[in-house]
Order: sequence, then C-alpha cells, then structure tokens
Amino acid sequence: MKIETWLTPNAAGQSERAPASVAVVIDVLRATTVATTALSAGAKSITTCGEIEEAFAMKTAADPENKPLLCGERGCQPIVGFDYGNSPGEYSPAGIGDRDLVLTTTNGTAAIQAAQECEQMWLACFANLSAVIDRLVKWHAANPNEASFARIVCAGTNGCVTTEDVLLAGAIIAMCHQRLADSPRFYDGPIELLNDSGAIALSAWQHCITHDGVNSSETLAERLKLTQGGKNLIAANYAGDLVDCGSIDVFELVPTRDQRSPARFVAG
Repeated sequence: MKIETWLTPNAAGQSERAPASVAVVIDVLRATTVATTALSAGAKSITTCGEIEEAFAMKTAADPENKPLLCGERGCQPIVGFDYGNSPGEYSPAGIGDRDLVLTTTNGTAAIQAAQECEQMWLACFANLSAVIDRLVKWHAANPNEASFARIVCAGTNGCVTTEDVLLAGAIIAMCHQRLADSPRFYDGPIELLNDSGAIALSAWQHCITHDGVNSSETLAERLKLTQGGKNLIAANYAGDLVDCGSIDVFELVPTRDQRSPARFVAG
C-alpha cells in the first residue's frame, strides 16, 4: 500500500498535487469527529463549505420542505444563526436524525476542499479508526495498480501542524502495517511511504504509545489536552469535547464523499 501524508492542507503546491486514489481527511478536533458522530446518529448527509455565507445560501436555496441544518464554528465558537456548533455531543438522533446538514469549520472543511482531487474521499477520526483501516485494507486489495495511492490529509490549525491530527495519521499508518505485514518491522513492508511526513506521523504515534503511555480512550483524551488544539478547546470552555474526540472505535461507519462540489458525505 502506497501512502502519501500531508501534515497540513498546504503541504504541497497546487501543481505538485497528483490526484490520489483515496484521500483520508483528518480533523480530530473536531470536524471529522462531528461528521462521523452526526452520520452515526442518523443524519442523511453532510455538505461541507468553506464560508459562512455559503452555508446560509445553501439553506436559502434548499427546498422549503427540506431545509438543511447549519452546523459548525469559527474560532472554536458556534456561529450566530446556526443550528449546531462543532461539539460531537450536540449531535443526537433526536436532533439531527434523518436531516441533511451543512457544515463549515475553521480548519476541517478547508482541508476537505484542499484534498478534493481524488477518486474517493473518506473522513477519519479516532472514533472510527478501525473502520477506516478496514476500508483502506479492502481498497488496497482491490487496487493492485502501481499508480494507486492513498493520501492522508491533516487539517492542522490555521495552517500550522497540530499534534492530534499527526497522531491519528500515524495510527492509521501503523494499523495498516499491522493488518498487512508478516513482520513487526515496519520497513520490511508492505507499506510504502511516499514522503517523510508519513514517517514523522508514524514516529509520533509510536512515541505516544511507548513513552506517553497512551493505550486507551481515557489516556488518549488526556494526551489530547496537551496539544495546541486541546489547549484551544480548554480555553474556549470545550474541554469535554476532548473525551468524545479521544474515544477510540466508537463508530463503525466512515463518512464517504458522494458528491465533489460542494463536497457531500454520507454514511459508508
């Protein structure tokens, strides 16, 4: 399996971005966790956009009998006039079941836009980690083409690398190796890292396990408190979201793009 990793959405110049077979977009705190939670709670679809004005325009243009719910944040805070913010705990079946959502966030939806040149796009978080690995392994088995590769895209924060996204990228790489390899030694194959960012992410995850003692959802949530994204949420009074975002393998679905522009995701 060939894997290319972007530690931020602007990791490569536009001219250098060859279309990926699969793009796996990560925004642990909190967009991809929210998307996974919402679809698991029964939302019909999630359409993403980059600007607040676009979200309002989508709602205005929608069928009066099927107006979408507006969801998202700016600077960690809910957006005035929106129905929901960006906390996973807000998304319950009673509130969003069988509804279409429009989501715009500071970093996650921008990463989705930056990664759009791909055949398939999935959203990953710790809460659906094993489901993402299952999808990648199945995709790899069905795509022996030498040119096929998966791209992991970390949303980061305001253009900067964030530890929480790098850790999940590393976990995805490590778990794909565990599922596909005969040897515990990573560089014995069968994962081929197409750039050094993947090796950096893998090392960060391995360090997190061996030195930071992360071996459960509880210890991961504690580790997330130490990241810049975690500190931002704590300062904005959203420390409770770190428990939801650090929960591992809560959901079995993977948000899957079924429309490119604007990008729309359904349960996969």
